[in-house]
Amino acid sequence: MTRATPFLLAITLALALLAPIARAGPLDDEVNDLLADIDLGGADVGVCIIDAGAGTLLASHNAETALIPASNQKLLTSAAALITLGPDFVYETDLLLDGGTLIIRGSGDPALGDPEILSASEPPMTADELLAGLAGAVSRAGVTALDEIVIDDRVFDRQWAHPSWPDDDLNRWYCAEVAGVNYHTNVISVYVRPSPDGPGAEPRVEYEPRAPGIEIANRARTIRSGRNTTWIARPRPSNDFTLYGQISSPLPFPIRAAIHEPPTFMGQLLASELAHAGVTIPSPAQDHVRLADASERFEDAAPIARVTTRLADVLRRCNVDSHNLYAESLLKRIGHDVTSNPGSWESGATVVRMLLSERLGAQHASGAHIADGSGMSRDNRVSPATLAAWLAMIASDPELFEPFLASLPSPGEGTLTSRFKNVPIDNVIRAKSGYLDGVYSLSGYVIDPATRRTVVFSLLLNERDRHTPNAKRFHEAVVAEIDQWLSRTRPVTAAAPTD
Repeated sequence: MTRATPFLLAITLALALLAPIARAGPLDDEVNDLLADIDLGGADVGVCIIDAGAGTLLASHNAETALIPASNQKLLTSAAALITLGPDFVYETDLLLDGGTLIIRGSGDPALGDPEILSASEPPMTADELLAGLAGAVSRAGVTALDEIVIDDRVFDRQWAHPSWPDDDLNRWYCAEVAGVNYHTNVISVYVRPSPDGPGAEPRVEYEPRAPGIEIANRARTIRSGRNTTWIARPRPSNDFTLYGQISSPLPFPIRAAIHEPPTFMGQLLASELAHAGVTIPSPAQDHVRLADASERFEDAAPIARVTTRLADVLRRCNVDSHNLYAESLLKRIGHDVTSNPGSWESGATVVRMLLSERLGAQHASGAHIADGSGMSRDNRVSPATLAAWLAMIASDPELFEPFLASLPSPGEGTLTSRFKNVPIDNVIRAKSGYLDGVYSLSGYVIDPATRRTVVFSLLLNERDRHTPNAKRFHEAVVAEIDQWLSRTRPVTAAAPTD
């Protein structure tokens, strides 16, 4: 790893954060009043609030109970990646040439061909323009014909989907497969419009990026009026999609459907673009795109082109937009970097547990169960005390805190776009929300912008028997209490002497 905390310092910090758990805090009454006043439907609720600078507990309620964190799991994953890879880490995807073989060597970059990242690049571009640029680089290297395209995705294993993810969700964008070579966030974007032929006719369907081997069977129907209900299914494992439902008006956003075997998908896209650039591949081209064998080395391959992505951009997409593919790619990447083997969910989880033990102490590591990196798995378990201590540990290290804080959304952006709209806030809030069916989480920081005094909080709710309609209200009320406490305990600055 590129960064390490001395063992003695790690134990000292862990003890400082654990010791206050047994004592009452100045915000305990406020939290208990909110728990009594807001109907949470009997949910299991865990709360931990820490003054990060002083290392003192401000409030605690079931703080050491391990709960399902949903997307708050990304706080563990993204910070573990920042520690392991270092703030200056850059993903590199290389195009190499070895005789008549073109090699795409991946580094697990989840941002490769992501329209959101590309639109913010300098200069902005589309996913198709990126492919055209890569094909152009091959052509400019003097290549006119290729025998095959080999995708070297071996930085990760080839377990594309986590075994505990719901089967019914595996064709949805938030359960996109995870690979050593990703493209377009491993989804196709399907645009659906009513047919001009009127009710009963098949809707018009377009999708991007277009790749050989992608088929969409159209079983949807146009209706005169009513609610749009179109959806897409994909049997496992295949890239044969079926559109179902009905549509009366054009969809304002595309349906994003997860594709199978992303590295091959990317290779087939590039093969099509190479043909447009005048580089021939035996027909049919998709039959000459394959994954690298375990024994292949390509030691004499010559570099042609490289695409890079900064870790900072990946962290922000992971946390601001709560993009699951980004989190899972980070988890597998740290597994690879520590073991030098293909990154896997198991090796990545081991690295997170190791960091929990090193940075916070064995108690925190043993009490957490790390299944995946995004929080999509319901097998994850972590306590509010562990999440709060983790956030406080990051806040204590400026080299970690600044880039980590920059990856978290403020109210009004990303997954916090609709949060805290009617809550008066004096200080800076940076936080990560999380949601699964029956799970509501919010953890992060409240920071005094004048003094940089920082409070960390972790609020986890897991439902028992019924829906909890007031979870977000509870989250925001607790954060408002933290904000008020931080403002009223702000040190008074002495007035400058006058003549």
